[in-house]
Amino acid sequence: MSPRRDFRRAAGPALLLVACTACKPEPPLEDTLRERAVEGDAEAVTWLLAAAEQGHAGAGYQLGLMYLRGEGVPHDNDAALEWLRLAAGQGHAESAELLHAVAGQGSVEAQYDLALMYAEGDGVDRSDSAAAVWLRAAATGGHPEAQYDLALRSRGKGDDPPGGDTAAVAWLREAAAQDHAGAQNQLGLLHLNGDGVLQSDAEAVRWFRAAAASGHAGAQNNLAQAHATGLGVPQAPAEAIRWFRAAAGQGDATAQYNLGYMYALGFGTRINEAEAVRWIRAAAEQGYADAQFFLATRYMAGDPVNAYAWLSLAAEQGHTEAERVREAIYDSLTADEVRRALEISAAVAGLMGGAR
Repeated sequence: MSPRRDFRRAAGPALLLVACTACKPEPPLEDTLRERAVEGDAEAVTWLLAAAEQGHAGAGYQLGLMYLRGEGVPHDNDAALEWLRLAAGQGHAESAELLHAVAGQGSVEAQYDLALMYAEGDGVDRSDSAAAVWLRAAATGGHPEAQYDLALRSRGKGDDPPGGDTAAVAWLREAAAQDHAGAQNQLGLLHLNGDGVLQSDAEAVRWFRAAAASGHAGAQNNLAQAHATGLGVPQAPAEAIRWFRAAAGQGDATAQYNLGYMYALGFGTRINEAEAVRWIRAAAEQGYADAQFFLATRYMAGDPVNAYAWLSLAAEQGHTEAERVREAIYDSLTADEVRRALEISAAVAGLMGGAR
């Protein structure tokens, strides 16, 4: 477990270390603190942890050394790399050098950290080529997240399936074999579409189920859709609702919309307009255009201002039916109603931007 999560702040020693310049005697430097900590001084460890928590890069570096060597604290490679990465990201050159040294000795975690740092320009000069070198090293060493990233990047960026590239599929299989839920979900999508692999609904569902069981919201939604449509499994609306609800509860907008639609239709459950609107509104507020259009239709009869507001949000995302309906009702609204509707849509758009 990360020492940053375990640590209970000791405000006094931290302030002495990083802020107090008038106190006598002057606070010890972090290297002196490390020497004392290595000798068994628990208070020195507390000071270092407090200073590192407050953003003192030198203290983070010393903690990285200590955890790496098991000096003054239990040996913990994960904690060491976490502190070193944080310190390096603050421009601490020695931390970056030590990360390179550890990565060069074969630590896949350090290699993956460096790949991210070079990709983002975090504590090092941004370099796509260096990021690619370290990412491949980590993937080759068996790091599942690196394998997954390499699969995606080999066919472009983002969350789309990586297509039929043989190497990409191979990396996905490597990561999926280590229970990487994202890779399992992507393999399910590939099998669903027959993209570079044998098309198989049953195989797609098998991978979706594995990822869904690990809590992957996208896979839970995909598995729910399979149960709702009978794709690769017997049609089971109640099971679909169960998985839609699991994904929707994690904030997956597509699952929220699908769950709301199930309640609106009474598919697998009784019709429940309140639940339908609740879940579809949640998706709409995340910017899901179909949900925004659906919500607008619920306002059409009694609240044209809100209807126009949600139609505008969906139309601005290219929803053609929303655009058509918006134009159809425009002449029935007063100028003041249009103004209020646009104020509502602007406010919702602002909230969506903040949520992102």
